[in-house]
Amino acid sequence: MLGPMSPFLAVGFGLYVLNMLVGLAAQFRLGHFGIWHHGLYLMVFICAVLAMVFAREWWLLLTVGCLALFPKARPRTWLHPTLGMLGLVGYLLSVRG
Repeated sequence: MLGPMSPFLAVGFGLYVLNMLVGLAAQFRLGHFGIWHHGLYLMVFICAVLAMVFAREWWLLLTVGCLALFPKARPRTWLHPTLGMLGLVGYLLSVRG
């Protein structure tokens, strides 16, 4: 059973999942979310770093590393969704405690 979750971790995880959903919608051409997706990316990056530091969730190093590489990963290439999924793994390992 999971214990109480840090608010930093909860907000960061929620924003990460939201940004993944926006990215998936853009990938499947369900809308044009470029500016929103990139704005969310900035918030996701900041929240992941804050969660890693203040909640001391060191699995988020994986997430932050993936987020740092995203500017090199062009959309609709294999690297873009791979980094997204690896970053999600960092959050899932942190959430499980």
